Amino acid sequence: MNEPTLAEKLFSFQGRLRRSNYWIYHLLQWLALCVVVGIFYGLALTVTPDSPLIYVLGLIGIVVYVGFVWSGLSIGVRRCHDRNRSGWFLLVSFIPLVGAIWVLIELGFLDGTQGPNQYGPSPKGIGGNEVAGVFS
Repeated sequence: MNEPTLAEKLFSFQGRLRRSNYWIYHLLQWLALCVVVGIFYGLALTVTPDSPLIYVLGLIGIVVYVGFVWSGLSIGVRRCHDRNRSGWFLLVSFIPLVGAIWVLIELGFLDGTQGPNQYGPSPKGIGGNEVAGVFS
């Protein structure tokens, strides 16, 4: 099986994602977002409000924002899959206070399903046919 590309890792909603990779991807995403916002803020300070460049920066900012949202949803959905939940579970986060804490605990601190589940094989390589073959 081929190793997925970076684009597949960040933007695909298929498969499962380990808890450690979930944290790494989210931390890197937040770091990248801070860098991008800093760059845009610096550029916006150098442009006059009546310049057409401000509209170009705004349009690029929207595209970048959509990319970050898509990537964040992808990461969350694949982590839900590792917990053997549908990606729709992320809607729980809209419940005031309790929802965000629940999603944080489920996705950030609890281990994924051991072995394969309906969303694919274990990202840890646990419980596949190759393991069962050793003990049979």
